[in-house]
Parts: sequence; structure tokens; C-alpha cells
Amino acid sequence: MVDLNRWRHLVRAGVSLTALVAGSHAFAQTQPQDVPTNASTSQTPQRGPVAGAPTDQVNSGSTIQSGPGTGGEATTAEIGTGGPDIVVRGVRGSLLRSIDTKRDASTIVDAISAEELGKFPNRNVAEALSNIPGVTVGRDGRGEGRSVTVRGLGENFALTTLNGRVLPTDGPDRSFAFDVLPSEVISGAEIQKAAQASQLEGSIGGNIDLRTSRPFDHRGFHAAGSLEGQYNQFAEKGGIKASGVVSTTFAHDTMGFLISGTYNKYKFRTDNLGEYSSNDVYDIATSPNGQRSVINAPNGGGVIEPYFYSVGYVLGERQRWGGSTAYQWKPSDSFELRLDGIYSNYTDTEHNHRVSVGLTPFADDGSVRYDLNNVKIDSNKVLTNYTVNPATIDVLATDEPRNSVTYQVGGHVDWRPLANLKVAADLSYGKATNNTGGQNRFVVAGIPGSSAQIATRDGGLPDLILTIPNADGTLTSRSIDQATNQDLRVHYIGIQGQNIADRSTSGKLDLLYEANNGLLRSIAFGGAYTDRKKTVDVIDNQYTTANNFGGYPFPFSAIGANVVQSPEFTNILPNLTGNFPRAIPSFDINTYLASLSKAENNPNVINPRTGQPYPTGYATQQVVPDQLASYAITERTYNAYVQMNVGGSRWKGDFGLRYVNTSVNSLGYGATVQSYQVIGVGTANVVFNPIAPITGGGSYQRLLPSVNFSYDIAKGFRVRLAASQAISRPTFGQLSSAKDYSAAQSNTPVVTDAGNPNLQPVSADQGDISFEYYPNRRIALTLAGFYKHLTNFVTTQAVAFNLVPTNQVAGAPTSFPFTELTYVNGDSATVYGIEAGGQYFFDNGLGFQANATYNRSRAKTAGLPTTDLQDAVPFSANAKIFYEKHGINASVSYQYQSSFTSSQYSYINTLSIKQRPYHELASSISYDILPQLTVYVQGSNLLDSATQRYSTYSNVPAFYEYTGRAFFFGVRARL
Repeated sequence: MVDLNRWRHLVRAGVSLTALVAGSHAFAQTQPQDVPTNASTSQTPQRGPVAGAPTDQVNSGSTIQSGPGTGGEATTAEIGTGGPDIVVRGVRGSLLRSIDTKRDASTIVDAISAEELGKFPNRNVAEALSNIPGVTVGRDGRGEGRSVTVRGLGENFALTTLNGRVLPTDGPDRSFAFDVLPSEVISGAEIQKAAQASQLEGSIGGNIDLRTSRPFDHRGFHAAGSLEGQYNQFAEKGGIKASGVVSTTFAHDTMGFLISGTYNKYKFRTDNLGEYSSNDVYDIATSPNGQRSVINAPNGGGVIEPYFYSVGYVLGERQRWGGSTAYQWKPSDSFELRLDGIYSNYTDTEHNHRVSVGLTPFADDGSVRYDLNNVKIDSNKVLTNYTVNPATIDVLATDEPRNSVTYQVGGHVDWRPLANLKVAADLSYGKATNNTGGQNRFVVAGIPGSSAQIATRDGGLPDLILTIPNADGTLTSRSIDQATNQDLRVHYIGIQGQNIADRSTSGKLDLLYEANNGLLRSIAFGGAYTDRKKTVDVIDNQYTTANNFGGYPFPFSAIGANVVQSPEFTNILPNLTGNFPRAIPSFDINTYLASLSKAENNPNVINPRTGQPYPTGYATQQVVPDQLASYAITERTYNAYVQMNVGGSRWKGDFGLRYVNTSVNSLGYGATVQSYQVIGVGTANVVFNPIAPITGGGSYQRLLPSVNFSYDIAKGFRVRLAASQAISRPTFGQLSSAKDYSAAQSNTPVVTDAGNPNLQPVSADQGDISFEYYPNRRIALTLAGFYKHLTNFVTTQAVAFNLVPTNQVAGAPTSFPFTELTYVNGDSATVYGIEAGGQYFFDNGLGFQANATYNRSRAKTAGLPTTDLQDAVPFSANAKIFYEKHGINASVSYQYQSSFTSSQYSYINTLSIKQRPYHELASSISYDILPQLTVYVQGSNLLDSATQRYSTYSNVPAFYEYTGRAFFFGVRARL
């Protein structure tokens, strides 16, 4: 066995002296012909071949997995001409390098590249990736892209690596949140869309490899820095960003060192539909005499109405700081050592304020709250017009912090011990944490005895007119924005959060034997080991003090507390028409909680549950570990591969086999039932056994074949074919062995949160074809098609069992029919589509780039077709026009996403959630005051777009978020 602890400490100690990350530009070899004469260029002395360039490897270009299996490193942006190198900067240089990477790759690849040292083409890594065909960005990040979907498959189907190493994640699942990485530390990214045997497994959608700069990317001394101001038009707040990078080579260019750093802090505001949780468990029946009544429809199929409806706003502040560093040593052409690392500290503080009202038909005493004679129902059974009286209006405040720290360090060696043998070894360690346990707060105050009038609106938010009672309980014309300390009454205090840690240790060994024997060019073989552990510890007050003041027992005025503040804004969701609350009262959570101590031993307020004053310490919140919601997953993977690289005068290819062996150890918690007595409908007397750990585990082995082939039909015209089998692993939460019996307290015979550590990965048979046309350096045209058939999808299944209490009370039944909701494999899906792209450069400084993707998907549940696959965007397109000449660099970019299925299920299982089309327009202009000094202005979301979702019908909203436009202005210097 490998002594992991020993080499892990050695690597971390060595790398910490020199590194915090690097990678190379994803630049492939360029050709000297047809270099645009009008390109923004500079000249540097030519210093010989670039270290790590794939000049003697068969499958050059791919940088997904460094090492002999796929061709190792790529060259810099410098174009060798026999004289001085020409460095193409700006958008044009970025696009040239990206298309070179695609052209020279050994399989189907798309890429983006930095415009120059320390300057990524987009403000956000996720949004930069959305410029690639087949990639769409998830925009639930309060105005920032956070996740990406590749070829119609959600974020958990993609594998994200940094410099070829799997990145740990700060969330409870596998998907990587791209907003944690400052864009300045990334020099490029590739998405490998077809698999190779030498490639790390774990992706069906695509392997996303992020790259950081290395000193040998730019020989000699280079430095760049920028200072930027930021302004959000909607929030009317600003921010600042500063970044810098220094790179140098020395010792006759055999050594190099690079270090970069960045800091960013800014404030934002988003307005949103906080909740519209529709249900269909009540129906309205009409008797023969025309009398209406409300009846239960427990199995669904009733009228569609919101359980809760809330609107509000979020005020937040984001802060990022981090950097990367790299060291390279290449004493000879046969040996190179790299040490690199990256560090990111991301803090996001959000304060959410909104007003909410429950709109179900029954009051607490069982009476009907609707004016049934005036209720209107459309042909889809959607309640379109009705009044709820009495209603309880809640004013909510939440704190939603995020504190993510991510780092990764690694070492890599390329060695040629023999003329025809190459060896590559790589070791890395990474960790991501997000420690917000007990810091998320959800605090509610409410006004019982109110009234709510609702009228739905096609394509928008329903009208919502809220009326609060007068001091004597009558309802006249007081609106929610007039509420004071005399109106709002204390209610719910929810405090929770998760401490998440994800650490990953990995090692890889790749060997390449160059046979050069007829068609057989080389044989690549090797293996890898990964040890990954995800820990999620939940801390909350759910079972302690959250409901101590539940039921609205007294207003703040009764304890002499000044908590309620007048509305902070009077223009909530200004971009929408409709009659819903535009101004709401607010409160500070700290002030709310501090005021509750005034209720203790106060004769003016009586606890309605005991009939006595609240005792000393009653207001103190008990925030404790919640073991039932916590888990720890350890996953170890061994894999090995062999890949034959073949080729002829006009073609090349590879075929191989990858063996994967993964074992899972899961730790969860549960409290089984000691005794169970049914008291009545919705109530049971349940005694639980002490919480105890539940362990489990599973394993699986897979053989994953792959074939890649490319043929040059004519000069500059290439066709590629690829076929493979791939896997995508279950999320960590699905692998938890926990079981939660707590629903039994409400006489609900269901066990929830029942994970399955023996889940198998989702499998896919996939095929690709690509046509690529590169007649010269000015033109590139590509057309690709893909097909994927996925099996073993993970879904939830209800499994019946008999609950047998361990120490049942005398006279009660000895067993009860229960249902366990657990994860199982079984469902399937099909995804196919086409991608097209092109770019063209004119002599006058203009250039164009455009691409479009059509995607079709279909998922099955229990063998029956259901709906489009979640997050599969049927059509997306990107277009960019730019101008670079005379020191001017200007561009306009447009992105479009068609409507798609955001979720196959909403709160009503028969309704899927659809997202409306989204348009994004951004622009930038810069001017070189001096060759080394540039000023710039940029704008994003210039169309003032918002993200909007609805539950099948356009008058049943599901999600809405409006962020406004943002502008950036700054200065950039380089040496």
C-alpha cells in the first residue's frame, strides 16, 4: 500500500515554500502563415523552443490530463517566425489561441484563453465558459453565474479540474461553484467533450479543466496589474478590485517563478420572488344547487394555488481575495519539475427581507377563508382571483452567509529516461471549506387577522393586495408598509447552517512508449489514485428553541421594544408591472433577538402554552449539532488505463480501455423508534431511541472503452469521430447512510433523507462527430453532433416496510406500515444535439465570433417518458463583434438561452418548472494611452434582463430574480 500520509506531508511541505498554483495557457502550436498584420502585437526576443511544447508527441494539444497519455502541455501565444516572436494580444489573440487548441487537440475539445497575462476574457469564470458551444450558465448566484451545464447535462454530470487535478467543492455535492475563483488567477479553460482512456473519469457532460499561468508561458520578466472601480446601477453601490501578477524566468531560462494576487469587494442588491410554493391538495366542489365548498384532494389533482407567496429584496456584499503561484525548473529537454498552487477566500454576506402570506383555504380553526362565491378558476384549474380572510402576513429577515476557502497544491514531473520513453508523475492535495454552521438565520414576525387579495397574471407575478388590521381588529385600508411595533408579533426563529469540508488527495503516473512502428505511433499507460472525503456537519436550533415564541404570542410594543423599521425601499421589482407590495417594513435580526429578553419575567406577556410569564433564559437560542442531517463520505478510487495511439499521413487516432475501482464508506446518523402511539389525525406520541451512527458502504468496478479518430479530408478540413462509455458518480448527499424517522411525530409514516451508500454511477454510451474547417488564420468554422444514452439515473423510490418499535408500550400495535423514501438507480435519459461555430478576422481591425447549439433531451421515470432533462437548454447562441486597432479595443457580446426545463418537478409533482428565455448583452471599450498603460470601461447585463421561472403554466410563477446593470472602469498596466 502507498503510504499516503507520508507523501502527502512531503508534498504539502515542499509546495508551501514556493506555490499556490499554476497551469499553462491552453495554447496549441501556431503556424507562421496568415498572421493578421493588423493584430495588436508586441515583439519579444525568441529564446528557443517553449518548455513542454508537444513537438514530439503524437496526440498533441489536449491539456485535460497532463502527461504522456494525451500530449502534455501546449505552447504560448507567441508565434515563431524565425525572427522575433509575435505576441497577439486582446480578444483576437484569445480567440486565435482557443481555436488553435481545438484544432490541435487529439479529441473533441473547445477552449477559452486569457487575452493577456492576468486578464481573463470575462468577469466571471462560469460566464466565460458560456461562450463555448454547448455550455450554459446557471444564474442563481444573486447576479453572478455560479454553475455550468455542458451539453444538456446538469452541473453534477461535469468534472471540474484545475491543471488536470480534481477540485474540491465547498457545497454538499460534487458540483463546483465557479464564483469562488477569482477570474484573474485563471489563464484559460478547456472542455473535453469526448472521452479518452487516459482521461480522468467521472464526467458525462464534459471535463472542464481550468488553467493557471506558468512562468514559461512568457519568457523573461513580465508584470501586469489593474485597479478597478465597480458600480451596480440597481443597488446604487460601488466596489473595488485590484489584481497583479509577476512572472520571471532566470538561470538561462531553465527556472521560472510566477505569483499573482487579487482582491475584490463590492455590494449588490437583487429583488426577487421569495416563494410561490403551489399545491393542489384542495379542490373546490360545486353542489347541484350551486353551493361551493372546499374538499381535500390528498393525492393531488385539486385547484392550483400558492401555499405561500412572498416578494422582497436582498442586500449583500461579496469579498474575494486569493492568488496563485508557480515554480518551473527545466534543466534539460528530458526533465521538468513544476510546483504550483492556488488559494481563494470568498465571503458572501446576504440580508434577505421580504413579506410573505399563506394562502391555503383553511384557517387554524378549520373554517374556510375564501370568498367562494367570487373565486375564479381557469381551464388549467389555476385559482386566478380570490380573497383570503383572515390571513396572517409575515415579515421575514434572513442572514445567508457563505465563507468559502479553497486551495490546492501540487507537484508535477515530466521525465524522459530513454529516447522513446516518457514518464509523467503528478501529486496533489486540495481542500475546500464552507463554515457557516449556526450562522444562517431565518426570523419571522407576523400580523394575524389580516386580509389578502390575489389575482394571477400571465407572464408576471400575481397581484397581491395586503390589508392589515386596525388596533380594534377591523380591516379598512391599512397597507403592509404602515406596520409598526404595535402590529408585528414575534414568531419563528430558525438558526442553522452547515460546516462543510471536502479534501482530495490524488496521485497520477503516466507513461508513453513511442513505438513509431507503422500505424502504431505510441502506447500510453498508467494509473491514478484519489482519496476524497466530504464532511457535512449541520448545526441548528430546529429541535430546541426555534418555536419557543411560535404562534405570534405578543407584539414588540408589549415588551417595549423598538424593532420594526420603516420601509428601506419603495420600488421593489421596479421592472415589473403589477399590484404587489413595493415597500415593506423591515427589522434587524440582532435587534429582534436582543429584544426577546424583555419578555422574560414580564407580567405583561404570558406564555400561552403555560399561562405563566416566560422564565429567565427562555429567549436564549440553543444552537446545537444536528446529527440527523449530518454525514461523512469517504470515496477512494483506483484506476488504470492503456491507450494505443495510431496514425498515418492524414489521420490519427487512439483507442483504449480504462479500469475504475471505487469504494465508498458512509457515515450517517439516525434515531429509531422506541415506542409509537397514534393520538389522532396528524399527531402521534413517539419516543425515539438515542441518536446512533449508521455506517454503510459500497463499491463498483467499471471498464470504460473509448475510441477517437480524426482525418484530414483536405488542407484545413478535418473530420473527427469519437465513441466511448462514461460514468458520473452519485452526489455525496445521495450516498449518506442517514435515516430520519422524525416525521412519525405528526403521524406521518415516512422515513426521509434515507441515502444509499451502495448506489452505482450513472452510465452513458456516447458518440460524437465533428467537422472543422481552418483554411487560414482568419477563418474557423466548426460543426459537431453528439448523442448520449444514460442509464442508472439516481431517483427517489418509496419502499414499503413494517416499523417495529424496539420497546413498544403495552396495548399498542406491535408494528406499523411505513414507507422509506430512498435513492435508487434505474431511470434513463437520452441527449443529442448539434453545435456550430465560426469566427472571422478582417484586415481593418474588425472581427466576429458566433456559435449556436441545439440540444434535445428526454428523461424517463419508471420506464415512462416524462419531460426534458433538467437544465437541458434546447437552444443557445453566442455572438461577439470586436474592433482592435490604433490602441482601441472594443467589443460587444450577446448571449441567448431559450426556455428550458429547470426541474422536472415543482411543489406539484405533475408540473415541471420552466425557465423563460434569457438574453445577456455586455460590452467593453479600452484605449492604450501608452503601450504599457490601458484605461477601460465595461458594462454587463445591459439589457436589464431578469431570471424567471414558472410551473408549467405562465400564471404559476416559481422563481424571479432581478439584479440590474453593472459597470466597471479601471486602468491596467503591464511590463
